Amino acid sequence: MLKNEDILEEFKKSLTATTKSISNNNLVEISFTKENSSIEGNLINLTEPNIESIKNNLTYIRAEADSLALEFRFHSKEIHDDLINNSEFSNEIFNALEQSRIEAKGSAFFKGVKSNITNKHILDLKKNTHNDQINIAEAFKYVAYEKFLNLNLGESNKKNRKFIKDKFGDDYEKVFKDLKESIENQKTFGSKIKKYLEDYGFFDQNENQKTSDDLKQDNEIDNDKENNESNEQDKNNTNQTKTETESSALDLQETVSMEENDEIGEDPSDGEIEYFPKIENNNFIEEYKSFTKDYDEVINANELCDQKELEKLRYNLDKQVFSFLPLITKIANRLQRKLLAQQNRNWDFNMEEGYLDTSRLSRIIANPQNKLSYKQEKEVEFKDTVVSLLIDNSGSMRGRPITVAALCSDILAKTLERCLIKTEILGFTTKAWKGGSSREKWIKDGKPSNPGRLNDLRHIVYKSADSPSRRSKQNLGLLLREGILKENIDGEALVWANNRLKNRQEKRKILIVISDGAPVDDSTLSVNPGNYLERNLRDVINQIEGKKEIELVAIGIGHDVSRYYSKAITIMDVDQLGEVLLNELSEIFQIN
Repeated sequence: MLKNEDILEEFKKSLTATTKSISNNNLVEISFTKENSSIEGNLINLTEPNIESIKNNLTYIRAEADSLALEFRFHSKEIHDDLINNSEFSNEIFNALEQSRIEAKGSAFFKGVKSNITNKHILDLKKNTHNDQINIAEAFKYVAYEKFLNLNLGESNKKNRKFIKDKFGDDYEKVFKDLKESIENQKTFGSKIKKYLEDYGFFDQNENQKTSDDLKQDNEIDNDKENNESNEQDKNNTNQTKTETESSALDLQETVSMEENDEIGEDPSDGEIEYFPKIENNNFIEEYKSFTKDYDEVINANELCDQKELEKLRYNLDKQVFSFLPLITKIANRLQRKLLAQQNRNWDFNMEEGYLDTSRLSRIIANPQNKLSYKQEKEVEFKDTVVSLLIDNSGSMRGRPITVAALCSDILAKTLERCLIKTEILGFTTKAWKGGSSREKWIKDGKPSNPGRLNDLRHIVYKSADSPSRRSKQNLGLLLREGILKENIDGEALVWANNRLKNRQEKRKILIVISDGAPVDDSTLSVNPGNYLERNLRDVINQIEGKKEIELVAIGIGHDVSRYYSKAITIMDVDQLGEVLLNELSEIFQIN
């Protein structure tokens, strides 16, 4: 069981890695501060999380970090400074629209980011449902975000839409369509904003303040109080009180995407909060079982989509890893030389028979009767080896993690094949979100208690051990197909991969698991003890490691998996990939 401080550290580590990845800059640094989040040069300051905020408002924290990372990636301060003017009021609107551009552009790249930011906006709008005042800059931000992504933030944004529509009149749709077309170019986008703000009178602060006041009750509040409330709103958005976070968490339950399953449960009775997925305080757990295996499948990757799509996906993967090709080649060559060095010929000298040792010719000339002038080749104990790569194909791997996993697999398969070491590449996920046919059958059977695993397994063979890499190259592109990535039941996947290796004839067998954390399946965990899948994973790992027939190694992508596997490494960034793999494989193959 993880203590609260351990949870905090794990979460901050994960948030740091994700923020760095989204920012797409190796120079960026992440720090945590008690103040509001901000960007200072190459430093991103994130608000210091606490246990309550993690437990109740995980998506909100992530959204805040995502937004700053996207700003670092897609926003130029130099261009921004050239475009702004001396009007404080118009600059607030300008900044709000630029923020919407950044978030919308980033959301087109990352679906998880889109979900986080959208839910944050919904939360913020719901908090202000009963507030009759309109913050003009925020009205522009929310309405623009909706229009750029073709979304609807709900009834809470209705008053903002009405205000903007009233201001733009018949040009409402045309303005936002025009801005959307320039979303990729900050300079063009900013120039258009300036033109529209000028054309529609938003450079006149006093005039527009009156327009906003028309929507409020007369003399209800003065400008000073308005500013104070705006500041208070910003503060509440960053650091919510316990009461607010509890209600906000319930709101998020209704709006959060099916792909986001990262909640932390209630406080356990011992006062500690356990890391997600929720682990209950059960000292006993029934033996692991599956409700039904009728809908499980083991399938070849090329059967899940047509050849043209596979080629396109592989092309997209190649584009993403192109910049790493020199590093890959360098690492692969170094590893190949080291591995092959173990298979070089070795000789026993001073033998009475064998091949004539030419280095001893002088000895033979001096004494032709000398019998110790021969050499014999000796056997090198380099066991026939097979390596199995088992890749987590869960929804949480979407984006950067699955790209890193695909790159890992590509490097390992090609390098080991050069060294005459057979390699297979496997993946594991589920056929559906939240149960599929297994759950439907369970419901039809009257929902018996403790049904066990309640989802349809999908185990994917990307490359068999006997298939050369060139024939299976395109299959790895399937990892980038988002429809494949669903939920992960690690324990049964390990059993499957282990059994495949046991049936191989090679003397040495190595299983390398590439994952980003704990097993998660909502359907199973909703009707079984909360530690059901995790307990099974630990049991399977203990069995494999205890028998020592197969060597088990884990590579954590962005998460530390050493709490499950005794041999584990963590890759936080793709730039670490080459050296980490070289060092780990060197240790596995006992290279001196």
